[in-house]
Amino acid sequence: MDSQSPLKRPRTEDDPSAVALPFTRSKIWYYDGSIVLQAEQTQFRVHASLLSAGSTVFKDMFELALAPLNVDAQVEGCPLVRLYDDKAEDVKLVLAALYDRCVFVLIHVMWRLGKKYQFDELRDDAKRRLEYMFPTALLEFQSRWYTHPLAPTSQIHPYTGLVFEAINLARDTGFSSILPAALYLSCSTGEDRRVIQENILFGLPDEYGRRIHLCPADKNLCILATSDLLRKQWGLSYTWVPEVGRGCGNLQCRIVRNEFRESLGPIHGMTALNPTVPPLKALGGRVLPCSRCLSLRSSGFASGQVALWEQLPSIFNLSSWDEIKKEMSRYAQLITSCLPI
Repeated sequence: MDSQSPLKRPRTEDDPSAVALPFTRSKIWYYDGSIVLQAEQTQFRVHASLLSAGSTVFKDMFELALAPLNVDAQVEGCPLVRLYDDKAEDVKLVLAALYDRCVFVLIHVMWRLGKKYQFDELRDDAKRRLEYMFPTALLEFQSRWYTHPLAPTSQIHPYTGLVFEAINLARDTGFSSILPAALYLSCSTGEDRRVIQENILFGLPDEYGRRIHLCPADKNLCILATSDLLRKQWGLSYTWVPEVGRGCGNLQCRIVRNEFRESLGPIHGMTALNPTVPPLKALGGRVLPCSRCLSLRSSGFASGQVALWEQLPSIFNLSSWDEIKKEMSRYAQLITSCLPI
């Protein structure tokens, strides 16, 4: 069966007796725009040059001239192109994405309609923003989510349910490289195990207050992974807690370690990859361990985080980091080979 272009000739001539429905003018209406798009009963006046620059589908159409597609259809002197297969809301979002690409719902549409209409730059920009927020390198992850937590907001406006939406998008599109970081963050959404698991089960709000839910399989996966991560948090990131530095004879170090260990039991929150967890010397604001113990804390904490990061893909039943990075490299090479010379 031959595939049809998403840009089709108006169907008003199919039924001369049909009553025309009223049109709604979208807020995306540029008075210097050169073309009007219509999806369902909503019209958008935009710039043909902008569409042509980003989409090979629109570029080819404009090069072939609009007249064969819409022989007598015009709105305020602009050719009218009807997008019969698309929802007005989707078209609004992908057009808005051409101007403001930081809202996550736009990122999703940039990926989906970017692929359909071959907005290659739009789709690749969505991919770049998501990879920035959910990187495959531990130090980048820590920098963006803990050390400099405002950094991701330059790419996508944040809201409570963002991580869940990113996971759902990755599952829908096969964009698996963001899953290890995003799934870990989904297991870090509360101050203790109970709150984390409630958030996973009952969802988190988006920027409009609507609940964002993971699919049932990911809910089960994250519930189990939360328990596993909390155990590994103690077994990897905090292995240094029961130990004392070589040559330490300070009784206060042992007291602080015991208190710190009790505060990090498995019922507490997820801090395994957070490099900004308060060090022992700040616990309670009343004691300082010796420099030997502090050095042991720093080296043990860092090595434990590296070990846990390496295990993330297996914890979430994903391909290894090596396979994920190879897939990213293959995609990058494919995109490079498609660029015009």
